[in-house]
Parts: sequence; structure tokens; C-alpha cells
Amino acid sequence: MAHSNSVQYQQSQGFGFKPLFAIRDFFALLSSAWAEAKVMEQKSHKNSANW
Repeated sequence: MAHSNSVQYQQSQGFGFKPLFAIRDFFALLSSAWAEAKVMEQKSHKNSANW
């Protein structure tokens, strides 16, 4: 029984890292898109002030 538990633990541990990397990449993409949107918003405010 202990052997089946250790095998199950190894499988779950090896599988558990891929979602974490996916979540990390998703948040990195989201933050870069947010930063780009803020820069574009700043530029649009400057352009609209000139009208």
C-alpha cells in the first residue's frame, strides 16, 4: 500500500508543475498587455487634449 501511495504522489508532483507554469505565463502576458494598454491610454489622453 505504501508503494502505491508513493507512485501516486510522484505522478501528481510531476504533473502539478505544468499548470503553475501556465498560470505564471498567463499572468506575465496579462501584465504586459496591461502595461501596453496603459501606455496607449496615456498617449490617447495626450492626443485628445490637443484637439
